[in-house]
Amino acid sequence: MKLFSEIYGAYFRCTEAILSEGKLSEKRLREIVSEKAFRDSQLFIPEKLIPDKSGNSPWGLLKRDEKGRLCSVLEQSPPRIITALQKSRIKAMLSDPRIRLFLSDEDISALSERLKDVKPLYNREYFREFDRFTDGDDYEDPHYREVFGIILKAVREREILTIELVSRRGIRMTKNVLPVKIEYSRKNDKFRVYCITAPQKEEYLFNICRIERAMPTGKHESFAPDMEEFFSRRRCEKPVTVEVSSERNAVERFMMEFAAYEKRSELDLETGKCHASIYYDKQDETELLIMLLGFGPVLKITGPEEFLEKARERVERQYELFYPKGEDIAAEGEQATV
Repeated sequence: MKLFSEIYGAYFRCTEAILSEGKLSEKRLREIVSEKAFRDSQLFIPEKLIPDKSGNSPWGLLKRDEKGRLCSVLEQSPPRIITALQKSRIKAMLSDPRIRLFLSDEDISALSERLKDVKPLYNREYFREFDRFTDGDDYEDPHYREVFGIILKAVREREILTIELVSRRGIRMTKNVLPVKIEYSRKNDKFRVYCITAPQKEEYLFNICRIERAMPTGKHESFAPDMEEFFSRRRCEKPVTVEVSSERNAVERFMMEFAAYEKRSELDLETGKCHASIYYDKQDETELLIMLLGFGPVLKITGPEEFLEKARERVERQYELFYPKGEDIAAEGEQATV
């Protein structure tokens, strides 16, 4: 299977974006080159595409209209080419029930038909999630999919929703909210949505499985929420600091596990240890603590003291589950040895 081809390189993607733009100015063309290609691409890509006074250019892909604007010589947009590897990955993704939250049944059926002769890149039974809660969302539930679809549409269109939900304490609530971001928790196997209320602009984080009804109001917010400011208000005051040893590829595993977190890290080349500061949403503190403790002796939590105390309490509770108070651990060990 061929993994790499020049048609998926930066120059081809850049030219595809230009041809798909419709009509554009030379300034806009150069902006696309800056965004899609390399720093020195400005030296030759524009001159290959922009026609001269006679209407000719080396690549012959652009022409000028009656107003002098640049436009594609193609009658249609360039076709999007999909590799065999990409098709294989899409086929594998169709077996994931979560994809049905983003695609309709008709889309799933159409893709399945077009990929019926493609071998999936992997099968779901290859994976075992040993550190995940077992009460995840039911992604195949029609009601759950309906609610998720309404929320997803509201996020994209900035529409205010009226939602009815039951809190974890059994309290029933009704609120008018603007959903701003949907987030997936791998540890909990749940989707949740960040919302702000109108007009108070209070902030909430709801598990979508707790939302019983989501009703569009037809009202849209014209402003785009400042997501960086939104999450900075939810961020912890002090980051968790950790020390990760180089044993058992712990540093690589740590970087992969916490790829979605904002962090600062330094690698000590002499010892091979990684020192990192992790910033997190205050509501995710327990989940973060469980993830860190899951690394066992290859990871040491060094601060802050409040977080360390919670880690100690959790380890002590786990210890008591294995060795209840009053049990003679030493004697038990001697009997086991005998």
